[in-house]
Amino acid sequence: MQQHFRKNIIVLFVLLIPVSAVVSQISIPKPDATTNTENTKAKWISWAIFQALPVPVYTEDAGESDSRLQFGLRWNVTPINISFNANKYVSDVQFFMVNPVRRFTGSIELFVQPEWATAGFKNADLNRFGLGIGSRIFVPVKNYGETFAASIGAKYTFRGSEMSEKNGYLGFEGGIYALYGIFGLQLNYNLDERSRYNVGLYFKFF
Repeated sequence: MQQHFRKNIIVLFVLLIPVSAVVSQISIPKPDATTNTENTKAKWISWAIFQALPVPVYTEDAGESDSRLQFGLRWNVTPINISFNANKYVSDVQFFMVNPVRRFTGSIELFVQPEWATAGFKNADLNRFGLGIGSRIFVPVKNYGETFAASIGAKYTFRGSEMSEKNGYLGFEGGIYALYGIFGLQLNYNLDERSRYNVGLYFKFF
């Protein structure tokens, strides 16, 4: 068990090394004081790099006689976010690049979550790759969400199986977030006996 945990940590560390190296080499110019403009290209490059960062997730791998947790990696993409508290000078809607303050002061969003298990599902016979698509609502809990926020949502996960014709399942999600909503913890309850529970970290700078 201890060796398996160490292996998972090593896999995650190796994946983060090249991304960290790229981030360290990118120099994002400051806005030009004379024209009050920003470098849009550098902004989107940094956004793309942060989207490439995976977070660890554990998924239940349950069979008729045995059950275990399967380690994997998850990515979080937000195609659209609608803020409930945006001021009158900006749009209520943002696409892909979402300001964390707008998200956690109160909003609803559509999200896409690709997932990849680092090993096969021995008990549930599920495919290692899954794709979750759903929606969640964020509510501020303390200091307008900057200190503490929460979310509730639902998603459908597309994940095939070689032994079953069932290629997905519906699930419900709850989350808690801190540090301006950048870090958090998400729990899932799935309506599928092969994989009832998921628990994963949340990291999203944009």
